[in-house]
Order: sequence, then C-alpha cells, then structure tokens
Amino acid sequence: MKGINLIGTGDCLHEGWLQTLKEKLIEVSDGIFALKGHEEGVQFILQTELIFTCNINNSKNRKSVHIVFLFPSYEVIDRILKLFEKWEVKNTIGRPFVKCKNNKEVGDRILKIYDQDEFIEVIPAHVMTPNGIYGSQNPIVWLKDFFGEAADRIKIFETGLSADPYILSLIPELDDKTLISNSDAHSPALNRLGREFTTVKIKDMKFESIIKALRENNVIYTSEFNPTEGKYFLTGHRAGKQGHNTSYCIYSPKFVPEDKLCPICGKKLTIGVLQQAMELNKLQGGDREYGYLPPGRKKFVHMIPLIEIIGAYLGIKTYTSKKILKIYSDIVEQFGNECELWFTDQNMIQKKLSGIIDDRLIETINTIKSGNFSFHPPGFDGAYGELKIGDTIDIFEINKIYIDDETKKLIEKRLSNEKSKKKMKNLNSFIK
Repeated sequence: MKGINLIGTGDCLHEGWLQTLKEKLIEVSDGIFALKGHEEGVQFILQTELIFTCNINNSKNRKSVHIVFLFPSYEVIDRILKLFEKWEVKNTIGRPFVKCKNNKEVGDRILKIYDQDEFIEVIPAHVMTPNGIYGSQNPIVWLKDFFGEAADRIKIFETGLSADPYILSLIPELDDKTLISNSDAHSPALNRLGREFTTVKIKDMKFESIIKALRENNVIYTSEFNPTEGKYFLTGHRAGKQGHNTSYCIYSPKFVPEDKLCPICGKKLTIGVLQQAMELNKLQGGDREYGYLPPGRKKFVHMIPLIEIIGAYLGIKTYTSKKILKIYSDIVEQFGNECELWFTDQNMIQKKLSGIIDDRLIETINTIKSGNFSFHPPGFDGAYGELKIGDTIDIFEINKIYIDDETKKLIEKRLSNEKSKKKMKNLNSFIK
C-alpha cells in the first residue's frame, strides 16, 4: 500500500528477534531477505539502531546518540555480538546502549564495527532531534566531538521527521555527505510506516549495490515528513504536559528567551531543530539562510501521510476508523500505492479520483499538493504539529505563550511578592 520495496528489520542484534528473523526470512539475493512464501513481496535488510553514549568535552555530561547500522549477513552479526560480549554491552533491549568513556572510545568502537566487513554501514539517525548527533541534549559543534577518529568514515546521515535538506544544509560540515530520509519501521500504523523514504539508483537488488549507491550519493530523491509537523521543529515547552492542563510556549528562533527557560514554569525549553541548525551554522563559521542548498544536494519532496489528510477532512482523529480506512483503500487502489500520489499532478488526481471519493476531499488533497496548508502550532517539545488545511503561517514569526485557566490559578497561588506579581501581569498579556 505504501509503495516501498525495502524495509529494515529493526533490532537485528537482539537475540530473540534475531532468532525470529532466521526462522521467518529467506535470503533472496546477497544480503536481501523476504518473508518465506512471499519472496516476490516486500524485502528486508538486516538493520538495527544502537545508542552510543559518552562524556563529551571532558565534562560529566553524557551525550546519547542514536545510530542506524546495516549488516550484510548473519555471519557478520555474529561477529558484532562477540564484540558486544567483549564490551560488556547489556543486549536485552531492542536498541542497546553502547557505553563509552569518551569520544576516543566511541570512535575506536565504531571503527572496530566497520572492520568486521567492508560493507557494514553506519548512519547517524534523526540527527537534529534531542538524541541525534547534532541534537540539543548536551550539544556538540563538530562530528569529531562525539565520533572521534570515526568521524571521517561516516558519510551518510538521516534527516529525521523534524528536519529536511533545507535545515541540514545550514550545517556546513554536512555539505559533502549523503542525506537519506527514513521513518521507523516498528509501527504498522498507516500514518507512521513509510512517512519517509529514500529512492536510490542501483544496478541490482543486492546489499552491496545498495551500500555503494548510498556511499556514492546515488540518491534520486528523499521523501520527507513535513518538518513543521515533526515533534521537535520549533523551540518551546509544554508546561502542562505532566498534568491535565494545556499551557505551552512556542517560539521561532528570533523570539527564544535569552535564558532559554519556559516563562510559565521556569523549566528549560526544548530547543527546536530549526534553532539548533541556525546556531550550528554560526558556530561552524557559516552565514547561510534557511532555503540554501549546497551544490550536489539531491531532490526531495515533502509528504503528509494520506491517512492524516483523510482524518483531518472527516474530523476524525482515530486513524483506525473503518470510514477512514475505506476511503484510504479506495484512493490507493487508483494509484497503486500511497507514495505514487505525491508524484502525480493535480489534474491527474482529479481525473483518477472523480466519482471514487467525495469531490471536496479531492479538492482537499489538491489544496495540500499546492502548498496551501500549515501545521499550527508547528511541532515542538515532543508534540506533533496540528494540520490546518487552507491556512499558511510564517514559521519565523511565531511567538506565543498560552496559559489555560488551571495553570493561571496555580501561578496566582504561588506568586506572593511584588516582583512575582509583576511577572504574572506580563504573562497575562499573552493569555489567549
């Protein structure tokens, strides 16, 4: 239904899941697997995500970075598992932690993994989110600050749901790197699986060919989740997320408070990827503006999961609704798969869907295709952006504090001195 040919297995170093893969999959070509009895269907590549941690910049702060690893065979996986035993990695969860003392040890261990086979690939995942290599949690400036001697070996980077090539092109260090875009494959939900994917040019469907294509940047295009919908796009804080209230603050980069604290509760703001990328641009000596693309950067397209569009049109937030699924199935049947919809012009969409679905839904789909939509508020502090069809916003002019009645009462109760009362008066001016 999605139109994707190859999916990562996920968690292939977890011994329980590894045993399941060996039982259920059959190798159909070198390093490429398929479900037994469905050899002509969707195919799989042996893949996992690991979390490397270390102290950075000789401080007590530990940085965690999520990294995707691709393996060519079960034999190579066995060698990696022996390294885990040597390193005393606790391999009991899907994404085990590889704990290191410092960036030198991170580099040494990644290079040791590379040494197990020439076609093992290492890809930093969702690089701008808090647990990405450039994320705001214990930030770094240069790749070598975390990856040590392995930094030069790493050639491929994954954009993540909250970033796209425009955002990553703000970071000069990534100019000669391959950018790919892939969403998690551990959820079968129609709004999650395949919301990002990468199309590569290969001579044959073999592991070696795929890795060579990625290393040589033979990417035709990436299909990106709209970053403004991503959970960490802008800086902000959901001040009421621990309770039942809905108070929050959200800022475009130029409006972020200097102390980077939430004016409602005083806790640290979650720094958004747009602000983080702009700050890294300056720290790396750049003077770039959003929208710049360096020479050689590949094409990309923004997508919104079709199931979300139908849900927004119907006013239904439960994406497993039978009504939504029926319409989704009718649309996909006309195009062959969902991904094809994003590469079809509006006239053909109108022609193919006329009489199949409601005319107003066709108009809604084409409205989004034309760019007349927004996510407002955009994603921030772990919350996805909210889709608004037929409405656009300027992502660089958002400066909002919203305090609901419950939070206002709590603040009023806590404020006692004159200085605090003055602060409360200032906050009142932002109340919706």
